[in-house]
Amino acid sequence: MSARSDRITEAYLAGCEAPDGPLRHARASLELSETKRLSWPRLLPRPIFVDEAEYRAFGRDLVTIYELVTGLPRRMYGGDFDRFRTALGIDDRHATLMCRLLGEGPPPLYGRADVYFDGSAFKLLEYNIGSALGGLDMVGTLPKAYLKVPAVAEFAAEHDLGFLDMGSDLAEALRGAGKTIGVGEPVVAILEGPGGMARYGHQRRAIAELLAENEIDCRVGEIGDLRFRRGKPYLDGAGVDVILRYYGLEEMLEQPDCDELLEPVFRAHEAGQVVVWTPTNVFGNKGTLAMLSEFAELFTVDERAVIERVLPWCRMLGRPGAGPDTRRIDDCVARQDQLVFKPAGLYGGQGVVIGKEVDAATWRATLDAGSRAGSLVQEIVPPNVEAVIDPETGERSEWYALWAAFMTPSGLSGGGIRAIPPGGTTVITMINNTTVRNTCLFTC
Repeated sequence: MSARSDRITEAYLAGCEAPDGPLRHARASLELSETKRLSWPRLLPRPIFVDEAEYRAFGRDLVTIYELVTGLPRRMYGGDFDRFRTALGIDDRHATLMCRLLGEGPPPLYGRADVYFDGSAFKLLEYNIGSALGGLDMVGTLPKAYLKVPAVAEFAAEHDLGFLDMGSDLAEALRGAGKTIGVGEPVVAILEGPGGMARYGHQRRAIAELLAENEIDCRVGEIGDLRFRRGKPYLDGAGVDVILRYYGLEEMLEQPDCDELLEPVFRAHEAGQVVVWTPTNVFGNKGTLAMLSEFAELFTVDERAVIERVLPWCRMLGRPGAGPDTRRIDDCVARQDQLVFKPAGLYGGQGVVIGKEVDAATWRATLDAGSRAGSLVQEIVPPNVEAVIDPETGERSEWYALWAAFMTPSGLSGGGIRAIPPGGTTVITMINNTTVRNTCLFTC
């Protein structure tokens, strides 16, 4: 991190030392709706500060990585998508649904990069390319809420702090999507899969609130709640122009009526009656980053420089139907303490194994099974730590920080932090780790 951001961090922490200090208790003073509080119940006591020039430079690199990833079928496989998805271990059933709305060109820039700062540079761990992005409501809401706290507003003015406005950028992206089918101000539907609202309803309604604050007419429901009139989808009686898709492919494939639910949406998109944002999640497969790392020599000098700058070493370990890659497994066994194992097509930390957190037998078994199912190994990037003062006790502690950089067609559009205290697993996921805390970023 830059010396400037370090100084501002220490200044903020100094303002938290006094038991009655207003910065120390800023989190408790946040004005948030009940929906947003339920969406993000576990917040870190303070925001994080980042050098804006440094962060935006990394954002430009993320645009390049996005372009390289979405260009892989053309660059590496001559435009043959079947060869591309086969190399990633994507079977026929998944590929059929992933490709249905793919179109001729790359999908619009939209995603969340999960990132560590290793002490000298940002490093890309995963690139969640697709519309089901967790956390964007938090990063679009918290900076504004913090700035309504007088002590934080005064601190921000003194140190010339700003923030990237995720809510505004997402609203403009969805308006742009609506314009492709001739709609001026679109009605947007945030759609979960069957049963998804029971688990994720607070988060989806929080996104709707964020979009409403940016003057977007937004409805929330499940894909099964849609009704179709002459091919156009309706939700809560309103015609839907843009679907912000939060129903995942895996959860849809678990439904016995999967095709019946998806087909009317596909047809409406193809007929120009609705825009599904974004049309495919095929490029979110983690194996795409392994391809960039392993075959960097296929790219230009400038492109290779970006790959080497932001992407840790990673390799595909295998794919479904192939035998175990004995030589690569042996190499990964020898480097166990340096590597992390990841299933290529899963998300939310599912199946991730940190080499140094398991014994040798478990590590080898994980690699062997993974080589048959489609997976990759990646060099471990040590996370930076962020200091926090507990508002109740005044104790200072350090937390591992996982950065989330959100991208929209306008480029880098916002950022947040998921953090855990040292001592346990370093897999930072909201799904199954109750020690995780969240916060937003301010730029300086």
